[in-house]
Amino acid sequence: MSSSINLLLRSMRQLVPNPETSAILASVGVSYWAYDPIAEEICWQQLDADSFRGYRVAKLAIKRALDHYAPADRRRFLQVISDAVEHGFSTPARVTMTTELGQRSYDLAAARIIGKTSPLVIGLMKECQPEASASNELPNILQTLSNAFAVTSSAVLVADRNGVVRSANRQFLKLFSISDSKQIVGRDVRTIPNHLGKLVAAIGNLLAGHAVAAGSLKHVRKDGTTAEIVFQINPFAIDLPFGGVIFVGELSSDSLEIDAAEVLDAVPTPILVADLNSRRIKYANKVGRGELGLSATQIGTERLTDKLMSAADVRDLSLVLDNVGWDAGRVWQIESYVGLKRHYRIRSCFIGEAASRQVILEFLPARAGKDTPANEKAQNFFSRLLEMSFR
Repeated sequence: MSSSINLLLRSMRQLVPNPETSAILASVGVSYWAYDPIAEEICWQQLDADSFRGYRVAKLAIKRALDHYAPADRRRFLQVISDAVEHGFSTPARVTMTTELGQRSYDLAAARIIGKTSPLVIGLMKECQPEASASNELPNILQTLSNAFAVTSSAVLVADRNGVVRSANRQFLKLFSISDSKQIVGRDVRTIPNHLGKLVAAIGNLLAGHAVAAGSLKHVRKDGTTAEIVFQINPFAIDLPFGGVIFVGELSSDSLEIDAAEVLDAVPTPILVADLNSRRIKYANKVGRGELGLSATQIGTERLTDKLMSAADVRDLSLVLDNVGWDAGRVWQIESYVGLKRHYRIRSCFIGEAASRQVILEFLPARAGKDTPANEKAQNFFSRLLEMSFR
């Protein structure tokens, strides 16, 4: 298989299976196909009940694909592809194909994917009655869908023309601090301002017949932080029963932020957050959970003294923090929940005000008796700490 067709297959797998794109395609009642002008091969969605996606990707050389078209329509199909490659977007065409169910008529339209190293044409085909008059709905649908295909990494929400949410991708839920899609899917956007904030008015205005919405809005999240979101809301066939609107948004450059948990999970050493009053472990990063053997259910219930450290060690660590405010790291013996005993140099400090008694602990692998601070000033500092009376 050529590298070009591999690119085509990867593109289709990336674009089509995402829930919001599939929701749009299903609601509009169209089929998706793609053409690689370099390999001269066509790929398309083929329904497959045995696939967990409900379809599989099929491919065929263009010369063999043309055999399924009526002789008079082969040129029309090739013209659709040619227009897309040359101009970026094709005019619609109606063709007749021979399928497993017999001859069927379809409206076709296609667009070239922008930003690919080699040209790639994506297209839609919608079944129609042969005697039906030509319709301009397919190009309108495709123009909007091509945007949705290209922004799968952005936040996407799909609502029907009645304002009912049909799909929201993972990025949308994260951007609007929604824990479960069930909180909004199936509900009228105008009834959930507690989840969508000012977005409700923007979608409502478009559904009421106003111009395409675009711009930015400030959304107050549940944790009290404010995010500035740059967005577009585009209608697709909104005057037809299957029509609706597509919201595409992302954080503005002024609001770009990094989730603290993602940063801590990237650290290759165990990190815990604990409450010194209760000794309870409130957070553990990915390595902390794995290396120390903590399960998700133990976070918030286990105490440092239940297994990891002795009561005397935690008392000494607490006194150092109360007197100094931080500890650059002494060596402690830690017993993990998988039964292993290892020595770690634990660096610690308060999070926020010391009065809140919330501390972060970083566990650095160490060898007892050998791993001492190389810096003389640090050695003296640790010596003074160890000589302190903690009574």
